Amino acid sequence: MRLHFNFLLLGLFASVMISTAQETIDENDLFMNLVRQVRAPSFNIKTLDKVYQTAYIDKTNLKISINTISPSKKALTRPELYKSKAPQVYRFVKVFRDDSGQLIIENIATAFPISEDGYFCMNYHMAELFGVGSGIPASLDSVEHYFLADYAGNIVTIDSICSYNQQADVAIVKADTKGQKITAFALGDDLQTGDDVFIIAHPKAYLYYFSTGMINRFTQQGNNIYSRKMEIAADYAGGSSGGPIFDSKGNIAGMVSLTQSFYYHQKEQRSLQMVVKQAVPVSVIKALIK
Repeated sequence: MRLHFNFLLLGLFASVMISTAQETIDENDLFMNLVRQVRAPSFNIKTLDKVYQTAYIDKTNLKISINTISPSKKALTRPELYKSKAPQVYRFVKVFRDDSGQLIIENIATAFPISEDGYFCMNYHMAELFGVGSGIPASLDSVEHYFLADYAGNIVTIDSICSYNQQADVAIVKADTKGQKITAFALGDDLQTGDDVFIIAHPKAYLYYFSTGMINRFTQQGNNIYSRKMEIAADYAGGSSGGPIFDSKGNIAGMVSLTQSFYYHQKEQRSLQMVVKQAVPVSVIKALIK
């Protein structure tokens, strides 16, 4: 009986260890998963070109109808937030051919879904890669192509650029989910200076990097909502562009935009003193949605 009881305890202990084990990120496996897909004979790079058919049309400040989901009211622990949200933080990936003609991929930014039918938020400075708003149908740049990819390695093509504002550094795009519902993030409300925020993004291709910090301040020029900025203390870098910024309940509080470095000798860029992390408040994203 004692032996049987000890085995029960051992089994219970093992199950607890499995359920609470720390998740690890295998960046090489995540990267190679995409490489294998784009180099497979069945992969057709032309399926990534549809977005260029309409990208030249000016969509500045166009308000679009999106079926967003209701915000959550339940507070999450930091581990809960990361585990529940990370799988839906997408990579914005560039595809191109090297000198030998082989397809190469590069993780260049971050994006996130705001509806189950495939509307995504990203930065305007990334949407510019498609030549948005030029007004002139341009010939397709056959050298570089782009797609979105989730944690599982599902490749999602971008069909169209729906709306954007350059000053706000916001763009909303529509992706092809092949008729399948995807898990989307709820848009919350603007927080307050001093509130905590949480970021999951891909700085310098360090995939699914989790950082946190408080809001330092909000700024805005007059009544121009597209000039509204949120400065935060959470870490991010190139590649984090378009990364979701969450509140403590896992709702979207904003989006990563850019950094500004302050040096003691600013002109010579010597003696770095601080780096301001400038982000897009969620109210600015909402301004592009009906």
